[in-house]
Amino acid sequence: MSRNKPRIGQELLDVPMGDMIREMALSIAEGQMALDANSIDVAEMMGGLKTITDDNGNITFEDSRVFFGKERITYQEAVQNYNESKDAFYKGQIETQLAGKFAEDTSQVKTVLGTVISEVYKTGSSPHKYEVFIGYDSNNNAKYQEISEIEAKKIKLNDGLSGTLTISIPQRLSMMELGFTPTFYQFVDTIIEVKIAIKYTHEASSSVDINRSSTNKSSRGVGGGIAKLFGSPNASKSNVSTSQVNASYSQKYSYSAEGSSLLRTKLVPIPPPAVLEERIRKMMEEEFTEAPAE
Repeated sequence: MSRNKPRIGQELLDVPMGDMIREMALSIAEGQMALDANSIDVAEMMGGLKTITDDNGNITFEDSRVFFGKERITYQEAVQNYNESKDAFYKGQIETQLAGKFAEDTSQVKTVLGTVISEVYKTGSSPHKYEVFIGYDSNNNAKYQEISEIEAKKIKLNDGLSGTLTISIPQRLSMMELGFTPTFYQFVDTIIEVKIAIKYTHEASSSVDINRSSTNKSSRGVGGGIAKLFGSPNASKSNVSTSQVNASYSQKYSYSAEGSSLLRTKLVPIPPPAVLEERIRKMMEEEFTEAPAE
């Protein structure tokens, strides 16, 4: 028994067009968010400070500036920069320029005794390890993070030195201060195309071939021809007809449905906003104005 003829209109209505378009559009939106998040991280790094989040959710900041040229700063500024920096090269340059005009400041380095009394702690083990207090755990126990000796070391100016004297040290600038800007990308000219093709064919054929044949027979009783001549009731006649029928029937049925979807989009960089460029320009002007003269 052949299948009922499909309803092409209903077949098209059954295709989840809305779901397909929605999923494609959401994929574009999620990709845009991922690009924006990456660009924000790059912008933060190029601004001079990179956010570092540890496994416990604690946030610290890492200097992401680069060395470019030199600058002149006062002795007091050099000491402050030294104590705030974690860069061994930068600290070494300051020590070289100060050339014995400073002494090591141990007032902020305390031995860990279980009581939080300072920022930097030195363990009682040998060799000494330096740790920084970062908070308390769920049991209200103090938590520490190990730092290097160069990070733990602090300095102070020797007595009698003027804070207005200057030295020349490598200058650290952010990528934005050097004229670079983060690149943001955007999906444009997005095309969502869905194609559905349904093909249905039904063929039927039949043929009938009939062959007919007829045979006449007669019989005679007693007397033979005399009986036939005079109408004898003993004479008889019979007629036999036969028919041969050859019938054939065939039916072909095929059904196919094809679907395809196409998503085409273009990814282009967005130029930096004028507000950002103006803000960077003002920051550089203020920095140059406040820079100490040689």
